[in-house]
Order: sequence, then C-alpha cells, then structure tokens
Amino acid sequence: MSIRTRLIAIVLCAASAVSARAFGETTLIQPADASEAVLARGTARFSGEAAMPLEVKRAPTGHLLVKPRINGVSDGWFILDSGAGICVVSTPHVERYALKSEGEIDSTGVGGAVKNKLYTAERVEIGSLILEDHAIMATDLSFLKQFLKEDIAGVVGYGVFTPSVVELDLATPRIAIHDPAKYRLPEGMKWSELIVSDRIPCVHARFEDKDGLFRLDTGANSQITFHQPAVEKWKLLDGRETQEAKLGGVGGFVAARRGTLKWIELGGIKLENLPVEFATEAKGVFAEASKDGNIGAGLLKRYTLVFEYGKSRIAFMPSKANAAAPADAKPLQPSPAPAAK
Repeated sequence: MSIRTRLIAIVLCAASAVSARAFGETTLIQPADASEAVLARGTARFSGEAAMPLEVKRAPTGHLLVKPRINGVSDGWFILDSGAGICVVSTPHVERYALKSEGEIDSTGVGGAVKNKLYTAERVEIGSLILEDHAIMATDLSFLKQFLKEDIAGVVGYGVFTPSVVELDLATPRIAIHDPAKYRLPEGMKWSELIVSDRIPCVHARFEDKDGLFRLDTGANSQITFHQPAVEKWKLLDGRETQEAKLGGVGGFVAARRGTLKWIELGGIKLENLPVEFATEAKGVFAEASKDGNIGAGLLKRYTLVFEYGKSRIAFMPSKANAAAPADAKPLQPSPAPAAK
C-alpha cells in the first residue's frame, strides 16, 4: 500500500502593485513497498533530560531554522516544517552526515513525477528526542540560500513531530520538544482537534460562512493558500478583486490569483481582511480535493502552537511576542474550538 505525503512547501512571496509571485516546492511522496518499510522501521525515545528551548534562528523569510545532530554532526541549519511528511537532507550535504543508502523513493512535485534518493541516519538528536534508524529523503535545497541567506542543510518534519509534543512560537521565536509523558498544557489553555492526514497536521476552520479543512504548514510563510478544487467548489473568485499570482518553484509553477479573505476563525480568534492566494490550476498538491487549503506561518505566527500528533490534538495559545492582539484579530465569544480529547 502506498501513501501520499506532502514533503515540503516553502512559499517565498514577493508582491508588487501588479502581481504576486509565490516561489517554492510542493512534493507528494509515493513509496513502493520497500521504501515504505524503510519509513516505518525507525524508533524514537527521549533521553530523560528536561525539555529546553532549542537553538533557533529566524531566516529573513520568517522560517525557523534549527540544528539537529545527525550521526554526530550538528553544524547545519534545517528548516522546522510541520508541512514536511519526511525529514530531508539537501543533496550537497548527504556525504557529511554519513547516511546509509536505501534506494529511491518516487515523488510527484508541481512539475511532475521524479525520483529521489532515500537514506537512513543511524541516529538523529534534537533536544532530548533521539531518533534511530531514521528515514531521510535527499533533494537539492541549494536554491533556498538566495532567499533564506543561509546554506540550508535540510528539513525537519514529521519524524520529529509524531513522537513528541512540539511547542512552537513562530514570532518569538521559540521551539521546545517535550516528552508527551511529561508535558502538561498550561492552566486555562484548551486542546482542539488535530487531524494528521498523510503525515500532515490539519484542522477544521470556518471562513466566510464556509467550513474547510486546512493543513497547518509552518514551512510556508504565506497566510492562506486555497486549493483549486476549493476555489471552484465555493466560487471563491466570484465578486472578489484579485491579481495574477504564481505558486510553485523547482518542479514548476501553478497559476493563481491573489486577493483578500474577509475573515477566518482559528484557535478562538476571528482574523479579518487577510491577503491570500487562490490556485486556479489543478496541478500537484494544489489539485488535492481532500483538503481545502494551506495555512502558513504568516497567519500561525499569531499563536504559540502546541502539537501532539499521538493524541490528535493541538493547542492555540497566545504568542508572547504578540501580547497585544493584531488589528485584524478579534476574540470569539464563545470560542468555537472543538472539545478536548
């Protein structure tokens, strides 16, 4: 049985008065039986040390960078990305981490199907989390240096999120990785339902009197991107002023329009008049009908996010860096957050 997983979405936007262009890469992996077995066989444990905030660097694009230790080497910056269904090492860095070759894995990007090398790391350490025999895909991320102003060695994604409680404040920035057995949500905070679909965290959100299912993607610095089937289903462009835009990157580009969303409710807050993208071409991940869109760091930075994949739940807490509510945010009374699990 194959699985379809979005590997990484990094949307680097540059807008002008005439158009907006989103640059990045979106990939679905489709492992054969052999590569799926490699993905499944790794193990995770905690060292027993108290969870401490990680060393974090914020790139000019807003992406958060961390330094995991891979087979004893910890000198490369990795993007922490909740939208990555597998951890990644950039092709030029494979040799330095002494990874073991495990063949190839099929992936489908914006521009079509490609094959990527699959590897395993004997040991990956990040905070107190230790991953052993951990699957890592290789793809060339060299193009990101011109935007992030750092040589990006890879991406940290699903493999770190799934065994842990990950506390993430994009605005501060602050990242802490907790042992679920020891973590307690701060008093007064509530859990909401989290749906982990194809290794990607998703939530239901209400917008403009519609209910949608959205990925939560900390690796995309946009606010919201709607998939083409959702744009067509709800006629989201009708009567809305928009400008031409492009989504995509290494694998190709997808036509889109950029406009304003009147409002969306997320984590007990109603956010108004947000700049968003609407995919108009059914291609790659933007053609996926099972999800309605992607919520990126541009919106998520308003919160401190607490992910707990193992219990399918998430908490949206106020970001300490955004103690004063932004002008486009209004508290909901009462909060529409689903009941705690």
